Amino acid sequence: MTRYNSMEVEVIKLGLRDIEDLGLSSKDALEKSVVWLRDKYETTGDVRYLDKAVWHIYAYLEMGYPYESGKAEFQAVLDALGEKEEEVFPKRSWGSKKVPLKKMRINQLLGKWNPGLHSMKISDAVEDIIEKTRNRQIGEYTYHCGRVIKQDGENTLWENTCKLYVRDEEVVFHNVNRGKYYILAE
Repeated sequence: MTRYNSMEVEVIKLGLRDIEDLGLSSKDALEKSVVWLRDKYETTGDVRYLDKAVWHIYAYLEMGYPYESGKAEFQAVLDALGEKEEEVFPKRSWGSKKVPLKKMRINQLLGKWNPGLHSMKISDAVEDIIEKTRNRQIGEYTYHCGRVIKQDGENTLWENTCKLYVRDEEVVFHNVNRGKYYILAE
């Protein structure tokens, strides 16, 4: 029996969209959601909470976070379901999107760059991302190019919008338009 529900997983990922802008971590939110859902199952005995927890784990994996980071909690959910991790989460879906801190890879993450409409030249954006990551310059940084798609007060979405979240524990690169997250690693 497959436990994957693509619609539910997408809804969870959409719910986390831009949570980083609030100073919160999507990774932590997902891990805490899995814990909460498992606790609710233990309180009520309703297996639907475990199904929902599995969808949160899939969202966690699809957003690029490593399975190993939440393995203890994930395993508790699987144990309660009587499932094996390799059956529910095949190895191919475990691969987190850790990206080496190399110019070519960062350039690929930024994607197609408009030569005329941009926050900075792509070569400068690549260098800036590498420098901020290596030096652990804590903060949130936005890189963009192309025309404005939507603007709401101080928030703007361009044709290509990327955000860099530098934290003590990790550096997350978020391609906003594609809804993809990547962990940058040296």
